[in-house]
Amino acid sequence: MSMQKLKPRRSKRFLNRHSIVLTIIIVSIVVCGGFLFWYSSIKNIEMAKVNQATINLANQLDAKISEMKVAKAAAESKARQEAAARITAQNAVTATNATSSSVDSATCNSSSTHKNPAAFNVIVNKKHCIQPVAYTPGDLISIGNGFLISAKAADSFRLLMAAASAANEPLAITSSYRSYSDQVSTYAYWVNVSGATGADTYSARPGYSEHQTGLAFDVADAAKQYVLSNFSKTSQYQWLQAHAAEYGFIQRYYAGYEAITGYEAEEWHYRFVGVTVSQDMQVKSIKTLEQYWNILGGNYF
Repeated sequence: MSMQKLKPRRSKRFLNRHSIVLTIIIVSIVVCGGFLFWYSSIKNIEMAKVNQATINLANQLDAKISEMKVAKAAAESKARQEAAARITAQNAVTATNATSSSVDSATCNSSSTHKNPAAFNVIVNKKHCIQPVAYTPGDLISIGNGFLISAKAADSFRLLMAAASAANEPLAITSSYRSYSDQVSTYAYWVNVSGATGADTYSARPGYSEHQTGLAFDVADAAKQYVLSNFSKTSQYQWLQAHAAEYGFIQRYYAGYEAITGYEAEEWHYRFVGVTVSQDMQVKSIKTLEQYWNILGGNYF
């Protein structure tokens, strides 16, 4: 037999003998390749997730850092504002004349709302001085006996007084509009009586008095036998509690709210806020303008 005939037969026998091995090898190679591809894909997905998580964490950290910077800037700004307001309020203590040169009204308000002294929704307290502090209402009118009040409250005031008299609960006014210079004298007097710390509990520093707006007044019984804290013992006080809101007036300072208003109770001190506000406060049993308008109050800075 020739060599040329033997070679194909040997090749065929080789293939027959090793076909299973070759199949196993090929299958193994394919399986290994598939496994490596799958493993690589899984690793790539996991790595992508890790990278995305890292990016998300970095973004969160950046956002947090930004928030902290904003909060820090706001805190620093507030601290500067409060420091300036503290100086302003302290300067008001030492005011000895009717000028406002030592009181910078641009620094004494903790809120940008309810600060227009010509509006009847203005709020004046120990954290909100009048802007400017020497402000004088341009619409003051006489209500008799030398007392003045803002025209915005005048009609309601007359109706209130007439209704009180008709109900046999006549009232007398003991104080109404007071100028900045009047408040300098008033506050200085009470400082001499009680010291600055004591005076601050019941008398406003110059530039911090509601009376300067022309919207506030103090009352007593018609005979003026019961004034200041004694007024709470009168039937006139009970009548005001029941009817003042009908005419747009509220008692400004109640007992138990000193930490909010900054002042001891003043049953004799009434303030015009308009019928809508006064009756809404009455319905909702809200005692202070600070609570009603969500305005910061309490003591000086």
